[in-house]
Amino acid sequence: MQVKNANRVPPIFVIIFTLFVSFTTPVTSRTDFGGVNLNFVVFHNPPFDFFKRGPNGTFTFDGVGLDVLGWMSTYFNFKFTLVAVNQTLVEKYGTHEASFYQLINDKEIDGISCAFFLTLDRIKRMDYTSSFVWVDGFSLVVPRPGEESRLFAFTRPFQPTVWLWIFIAMIFMVSGMTLLTWHHNRCALVNDKPDVNSEQHHKRIITNGQIMFNYFSSSMIYVVNTMTNQGCKEAFSRHSFRILVGCWLLGAMVLVNSYAGIVISSLTVPKMKPPIETLEDLASSEDVGLIIRHDVLMGEQILKATSGIYKILGDKVRPHPNQILGDPFKVNAMLETGKYAYPFVRAFNDWFVALQYKKDGHCRFHSTKPLSVPHGYYSWLVKKGNPNARILSKGLMNLWETGLVFFWGNRAIGVARAAECFDGKRQKSQAQQISIRLADLTSAFVILGIGLGLALLCFSLEHIKSIKKFDLLNCKQ
Repeated sequence: MQVKNANRVPPIFVIIFTLFVSFTTPVTSRTDFGGVNLNFVVFHNPPFDFFKRGPNGTFTFDGVGLDVLGWMSTYFNFKFTLVAVNQTLVEKYGTHEASFYQLINDKEIDGISCAFFLTLDRIKRMDYTSSFVWVDGFSLVVPRPGEESRLFAFTRPFQPTVWLWIFIAMIFMVSGMTLLTWHHNRCALVNDKPDVNSEQHHKRIITNGQIMFNYFSSSMIYVVNTMTNQGCKEAFSRHSFRILVGCWLLGAMVLVNSYAGIVISSLTVPKMKPPIETLEDLASSEDVGLIIRHDVLMGEQILKATSGIYKILGDKVRPHPNQILGDPFKVNAMLETGKYAYPFVRAFNDWFVALQYKKDGHCRFHSTKPLSVPHGYYSWLVKKGNPNARILSKGLMNLWETGLVFFWGNRAIGVARAAECFDGKRQKSQAQQISIRLADLTSAFVILGIGLGLALLCFSLEHIKSIKKFDLLNCKQ
């Protein structure tokens, strides 16, 4: 038997009550600042914010930070005034620490237009929004590796170990051919019947021993001719000599054909130097230096590290104080020289690559893949104990959900304007065979020059020897 509940509330009233509560809850309410004016410190923070000082204390400021401030001021109904970061503090502490100093110590400052990565030290000194403004990983911006020297391009088809064994085999072959030739000629002289004048027979044997060097040089020329696929007349007709030379020719055929099949591509396809892709590559590089900012998180970690790759990088940069910076303008200037790498957020690195492409018309720099370090979440900072941190968090969350921050950020970075520098397939397609240039044949002309110099040196020595021999004969007469 069922008993009906006479006091049961109809479902329609439950739905209406739920909707009413959801629209009136404080969580979704929007705080109205009533048009109050807030002061925000601004500074140069590419690629998001661009700050430039003018005469008489004036400055210009534009970028994503200004877009975010404009959206938040409309959302919460407040006005804002931009305050330039104190240049004296920048020179003393660095850009970021200078802005922190102004926020903490200047009662008129309410916030900073830029978002920051949260560290324990920053959390102790300032409050922060629980909603982040930007999320990004870290990478390296490095100069694009140049082409390796073409001076020894002809040696690339074989590894150094292969060249070493070829050289050893040539020595054994030349020595064997020289000994066989010398032995057969000596036996032929010994087995000849002595002439009436035994003194002439003895002189012929001595002369045969003195021309050992001629045998060696003839054998060397024969081996080199076969190695260069030129061919040469057989030096001796004995079977032992032919067996030795035949085995050499079979081996040389394999070596020559293997070499010829690769040497063309070695000369015509540019070979680039190994690129820097990781912190380990940067630490071992002797050509590319490291610059860091002492006022950003990664710079602090590198300088304070006591072990691992960060310590190695710190030891590498400490002997060069001019590479430890706090001014973003100086960072850009040093990076443009193409001698340094810089570990920072990917947004900055991609922007710098695109900016240099716009200036130079080609890709001078490369932004690596994300480093194996945690991503950074960047929040607004306010004074310690300021309730605005909780209030502004709600607005930043709504702004994030609109997708406008990513739109503004990608527009500022400008990757699309330098797609060639970020398209791996397009870069690989450029590594194709080209016409042989004079620089590609540098090694051939160097070898020719060395041979010409040695020939002239030998000619001079032979000429001096012949003059002395002629003078000696005149003295005897």
